[in-house]
Amino acid sequence: MTKKMLTLLLATGIAVIFVATGVYAGTDVPETITMDYNQYTKRTKKPPKSKFVEFSHQKHNVDYKISCGDCHHDKDNKPLNLNVGDQVEKCVSCHTKLAKDKKNKKDIMALENAMHGNCRTCHKEVNKKAGDPKGMKGPAPASCSKCHISLKKK
Repeated sequence: MTKKMLTLLLATGIAVIFVATGVYAGTDVPETITMDYNQYTKRTKKPPKSKFVEFSHQKHNVDYKISCGDCHHDKDNKPLNLNVGDQVEKCVSCHTKLAKDKKNKKDIMALENAMHGNCRTCHKEVNKKAGDPKGMKGPAPASCSKCHISLKKK
């Protein structure tokens, strides 16, 4: 085999590896996630009063320039350095308590507390930067009814 042929085969092999890696790593992140954890039931057995909350990766990551690590973290609460296509666990994988503990209502392992803590803290900061000292009014929804849209007919 000539050096040219060997070089060509080597370059082709490397190109195939890069393409295969790119295809494997390029798993799509859903543009919108509906927060509808089927296992998660509120404290009553009545039907829900509001629509499921929808989260848009597109808006947060691309439009608002928020990095993945601002929301996704490890067990020590350190931001994960993620890239598009990386495997990411759902919040409920770690925040496994699906009902609040009456003795420890602020337990961060409760899914509801983790979600509210992550979203509302960031949204309040955005609103404070926009001029609202309390962080409740502004471009980012921070009150219950702004995210939990009522199903009741008006």
